[in-house]
Amino acid sequence: MLQERVLSYLEQERGEVVTGGQIARQLGVSRTAVWKAVHALQEKGHEIETMANRGYRLTDSSDGLSVQGITSYLSTQSFGRELELHETISSTNNRLKELNTASLPEGYTVAADEQTSGRGRLGRSFSSPAGQGIYFSVLLKPEIELQDITLLTICAASAVCRAVDKICGVQTDIKWVNDVFLEGRKLCGILSEAFISAELQKIEGVVVGIGINTGVVDAAVKEIAVSLLEITGQRGLRNQLLAEVLNQLEKIYYDLTLHQKREEILASYSERLLFMGKQVELAEGRKRYQASVLGVDKNGALRVRTQEGNQHSVLSGEIIISKNRRIS
Repeated sequence: MLQERVLSYLEQERGEVVTGGQIARQLGVSRTAVWKAVHALQEKGHEIETMANRGYRLTDSSDGLSVQGITSYLSTQSFGRELELHETISSTNNRLKELNTASLPEGYTVAADEQTSGRGRLGRSFSSPAGQGIYFSVLLKPEIELQDITLLTICAASAVCRAVDKICGVQTDIKWVNDVFLEGRKLCGILSEAFISAELQKIEGVVVGIGINTGVVDAAVKEIAVSLLEITGQRGLRNQLLAEVLNQLEKIYYDLTLHQKREEILASYSERLLFMGKQVELAEGRKRYQASVLGVDKNGALRVRTQEGNQHSVLSGEIIISKNRRIS
């Protein structure tokens, strides 16, 4: 598509003025076609300055996603090297599951500017408005036991934290098992979905979906959700941040699956764990009770101590945070 090719060229020259003639010659099209493509990109929200008798410039603050913009920041071997980018999609997890995953390479990534049916754990919706976040899913093919599947979500949460801290210079925390928090509110949600062979009881593949708020947060969830724009005032980081999450995720994932660094990964995750040593309300199915958070066990389950003094691991439950409450 010409728009994507024009955007990719401008991305390579981000911040620099390039003439319509330069772009036309590079892409083998007419200057009129370039003008139309630029105009369409501007209509979609890409911040491209048009300077009379000079040319076009993609501003440093332009926050439009592009394949070229993402891949230019990748340092991975495989993650994100094959990448689908959609303007609008129901769910990046759904799209990846619809594909023939057996024929796709590990690290295949589907990203979108907007999700119309974004989902979180337990079937909850995840707000994914156009231009206000990064929403993507990665295909993993780990050779791990079923009881270790939570470790993949832990890897993803740790990767998001490292990437956000590095790119934006902030300190993030993790609410077990799959939410990343910033200054007491939810910044990111993660949803991992596995393909399991019923006959062999073996994991055939896992889709890890990640959604990070980067722009304006819906007023309806502003008390419990936060964005990077609100805290840092920074725009123009979506391509770089998405790529850096992939960079960090590949490293942590290989540390788990190839280099057997499970203890290091869990220790790093635990250092960011919200409510460590504090009493919280837990939900396991319909059961709710108070317990103190002790950390995570070797499989990534939450270790807690009940008010009666009993210790156990919570694998499928969650920590309850009341609505309209920020974590201090």
